[in-house]
Amino acid sequence: MKILFCNIVWMKKYQGITDNDKPKYCGAYVSEQAAGADIFNFSEYNGKCHGYVMNEGDIILPDHLAGTFETESDQDCTTGGVLVVWCAFKDKNTARIVGWYKDAILFRKEQYQPSFTNPEYELDYFFAARSGDCFLLPESQRTFMIERAAKAGKGKGFGSSDIWLADSPYAQNELIPEVVKYIESYNGARVNFVLTEEMINALPQEAESEIREDLIQNGLRFFEKEEYLEALSWFNAALRISDTSDVRYYTAYCLYHLAAFDKARILLEKCLAVDAKSRSVLELLAFCSDMTGDWDRTVEYLGKMIDLTQEEDAKEEVRSTIAEIHAYLEAEE
Repeated sequence: MKILFCNIVWMKKYQGITDNDKPKYCGAYVSEQAAGADIFNFSEYNGKCHGYVMNEGDIILPDHLAGTFETESDQDCTTGGVLVVWCAFKDKNTARIVGWYKDAILFRKEQYQPSFTNPEYELDYFFAARSGDCFLLPESQRTFMIERAAKAGKGKGFGSSDIWLADSPYAQNELIPEVVKYIESYNGARVNFVLTEEMINALPQEAESEIREDLIQNGLRFFEKEEYLEALSWFNAALRISDTSDVRYYTAYCLYHLAAFDKARILLEKCLAVDAKSRSVLELLAFCSDMTGDWDRTVEYLGKMIDLTQEEDAKEEVRSTIAEIHAYLEAEE
């Protein structure tokens, strides 16, 4: 069975550091400067979660596991169908399972995807999985404990590395079957947000008015409050009455904030077909293309924005972003 145990910081939601959710490692707080990308391990990002674990260099598997973790792509050095069990230590000796990725892709080499329009959307990861296959437990349900090998004995827990291959006879014959049974039988709450098609296509529960303009105004009101799912439902209702570019744009903006970048791009391309000189549409298309690593398109949209920009300072800012992208792509060749 392709299964790995990874030790990460302890958090409530793993959606970045907030006032109410600060990472801890072995009971001690981790500063924002010292934190790794594991603070985002359960953040929805374009239909996936991207998992990071502290590791020096590539993930190197011993020869006796090479057959189990056979690479599917020599170019990317990837292995699919991996069960990643995320653990965190509340104290120095005992970790608890905080969540898991099912059917994940393991990348031997650390993956990095920059974001040139918004650094908050950079990706740094070793694992990726569909968000629907990722499961984060509430803190109260993190009861399955795994000790350090230094306390429990060799082969019975994490060693000095934050990645444990669990390849000992004890792990293979006793622990892993217990862990798999625990995961498969768990029917409690899930903490991490998963954006579903049902959510994307939802309509408001109580629409007091069927007047299109009222529906749009309700959507804008929720958008301003950053309640993007609720806003999306009102814009969906307005689109059912009349499918116009303005509401498509509002809908796409909601999807952008919900990190559904590919879906937002589809709507924005339709908007651009109606008005090729809409700077706001081009800007949001540039953002969404950047977030998905489509930097040729990002440069294309940014270039068109320059021609529609009046202020010289704003033009120079866009040129600077284009230059950053070109420099990165040249360095990667």
